[in-house]
Amino acid sequence: MADPQADTQQCRQVQDQYAYTLESQASQPNGPPIPTPAYSTIHLVMFPAAQEYFDKAHRRSTKLKSMEDVMTYYKLIATGARCLEAVLKERIQPYVECIAALWYCEALFVETKEFDEAEEVLNKAIALAARNNLHDLKFSMLHLSIRMLATKNLKAAQKLLKSCLREADSMQIASWSYNFQYLSVSLHFAAHEYTSVTATLRPLYSCSSNEIRYLSFLTSALVALRQNNPSQAADSLSRAVQCETDYSRQYIPQLVVMRVILETLSTILLGDVAKSEAKLKAVHECLDGQVQDQSGRWTAWNDDGTFFLFLPPGTDGNSYIPLKFKWWSQSEVYVMSYLISGIVSVHSSWDKRKSSKYFSEGLRVIATEIAGDDSPEAPLMTITQAADRVDFYVTAKCYILFYTCLERFVRGDWSSEGLQALVETVKSVPPKSVTTLYPLILYISGLFFQATGKLQSASEAYELIRRTEPQNSELSIMATLSMIMIYHGDVMRNYEQASILGSQLRPVITNSPNNAIKFAWALAKAVDGSQSGIDIQNNISVLLTAARDLANSQFTTIIMHLGASIFSEQEKKESTAMGAFLSAKRTRDVLWCWVSGTLAADMLRLSGKDLMAEKQDSVNKQLYSLVDSLLNSPPPL
Repeated sequence: MADPQADTQQCRQVQDQYAYTLESQASQPNGPPIPTPAYSTIHLVMFPAAQEYFDKAHRRSTKLKSMEDVMTYYKLIATGARCLEAVLKERIQPYVECIAALWYCEALFVETKEFDEAEEVLNKAIALAARNNLHDLKFSMLHLSIRMLATKNLKAAQKLLKSCLREADSMQIASWSYNFQYLSVSLHFAAHEYTSVTATLRPLYSCSSNEIRYLSFLTSALVALRQNNPSQAADSLSRAVQCETDYSRQYIPQLVVMRVILETLSTILLGDVAKSEAKLKAVHECLDGQVQDQSGRWTAWNDDGTFFLFLPPGTDGNSYIPLKFKWWSQSEVYVMSYLISGIVSVHSSWDKRKSSKYFSEGLRVIATEIAGDDSPEAPLMTITQAADRVDFYVTAKCYILFYTCLERFVRGDWSSEGLQALVETVKSVPPKSVTTLYPLILYISGLFFQATGKLQSASEAYELIRRTEPQNSELSIMATLSMIMIYHGDVMRNYEQASILGSQLRPVITNSPNNAIKFAWALAKAVDGSQSGIDIQNNISVLLTAARDLANSQFTTIIMHLGASIFSEQEKKESTAMGAFLSAKRTRDVLWCWVSGTLAADMLRLSGKDLMAEKQDSVNKQLYSLVDSLLNSPPPL
C-alpha cells in the first residue's frame, strides 16, 4: 500500500527551508529591519524533540520483556505526542499546523487507537489544508482518515476513498491517483473482495511507469493464486516479466524476488514437481545473486520492508515521484523461501533430505528473529509493528512444522513429536491465523490416526474438515479422498458411503487444476474394486507413466507395487516388485521399502529364486523393526 509519509517528509523539508530563511535574514546586519513573524516557530524545537522521543520508543519495541518496559515505551510515545500537541496549541503557519496534525493523528491511530480525538484534529486540519491549497498534505490526511475509518466501517471508508480518487484524478495529481488506487486494492484484498481488486488493478496495467505496471501484474497473480487459479496467475506473471525486460532504470529487487516466489507457488498449485524445481532454482539464484550484489540494492533493503517505486517525469512534475510500499523484510523473505523450498523438495529429494534441511534453516531464522535485536542499530518500529512481526514468524513456524510433519510421514516416520510441537505452537498464534491453521491440524492429525490404525479418529478429523472447508478446496478434496480409502478398507468397510463421497468428489476433481490431486483420484479409482482385471492393468500402466511425468517418486513406488500385485505375467510381476523396492530404497522411504520388499520376496520365491528371496527376507526383517517403531509411536496430545 502506498504510504503518505513520503509526502509528509517533503513538507517537512519545506518547513526546514522556511526556518533557515528566517535565521539567515535575522543575521544580516544591514538593510531594513525585519518584522517579527506573525507565526510561532515553536515547531523548530518541538518537531525534533517529538522525533527523538518516538525513535527512542520505536528502538525499544522489539525488546519489551516486562510490563515496566511497555510502560516506558508508552511514556516516550506520550511525551512525543505532547510535543506535537504543544505545536498545535500555538498560532503557526497553516502547512506547519497540517504537518503537526498529520503526525499527531498518525501517532494516535497507530499507537493508541484513540480514533475519536484523532478524527476531530484530522478533520479540522483537512479543512485548513483545503483552504490553503495544500493538496499533498490534504490528501495525506485523507489517506490516513480512510485507513482509520476502514477499521470501523469498511463501506464508508471505500466510499470516501472513491471521492478522494475522483478529486485526485480531476486535479491530475498522478501520485495521489496511484496512492488511492493501491489503497483501494489493499482494502478490497483485506476484505477478500477479489473481483473488486481485479477491477481496481485493470487501469494500472497501462500506467506509464514500468514499475507500477510490474507491481500491478504481480498483485493480479497473487489474487489469482488466492482464487486457486494458477493458470491465470502464470499469465499475469508472464506480463510482469515483460515489464522487467523493458526496464530503463535499475530494477527493484523486491519485485524480482516477489515474481520468482509467485512463479514457484503457481507451479506448486499445478502439482507439477519438475516445473516447481526449475522455478525453485530461479528463487535460489535470485537470492544468491542479491547477496553477492555489488550495486547496493540488496543491502539497501529496509528492515521494515518498505521500498519505493517511481512515477516517471511528466506525470506529476519534472522529476521522478516516489511512491512508498511495504512488503516483507529480508529475513521474512528468507523464511518464506526456506518454507517453499522444503515443500518442493518433499516430493523428490527424500534421499538427500533437502526438505528437512530447508525447514530446519527456516526455524533457525525464525528463532533468531523472535529473540529480538539488542544492538543499537535495531530497526525502528512501533509496538504494533513489532507484535505483527512476531505474529508473522510464529505463523510461519506453524506452517513449517506442518510441512515438517508431512515430510516425516512421507518417509514413513510416524513419530508424534512434530505433531505435538505444531499443536503447542498454534496456541501462541494470533486469532486471525487460527482459522486457517485449524483445518491443517485436523488434516495432519487425520493422516497420523489413519496411518497408525485409529481409523475412527481419522474419519472424525476428516469429517470436520469437510464441514468447515469449501467443497472445492484442496484440503477438503484430500480429506474426502482419505475417507473413501478408509471406507474401502477392511476395518470400516462401507462401499455405499464410499460411492456417495465419490460421486460428490468426481466433478470437483475434474475441475481441479492440480494434476497431483487428479492422479491421487485416479489411483484410488484403480483399486476400489469397481474395475475388471484387464482395465486395472491398463490403468496401472497409464498411472505409472503419469507418475514419472509428475516426477513424484512416491507415486511411482506405489504404482509399481500395485502393478506387481495385479499384472498377470510372473516375470513382469517380479521385475515390477523389485522396481518398487528399489524406488523406495532410493528415496529412503522406510515404510514402502518394507511393503515393497515383502512383495518382492514373495515374487522371487514364486519365480523359483529362493536364495535371492532369502536375502530379501533378511533385509525385510531389519526394515520391519524400524517400521514397527515408527507406526507405534504414542498418539499426539
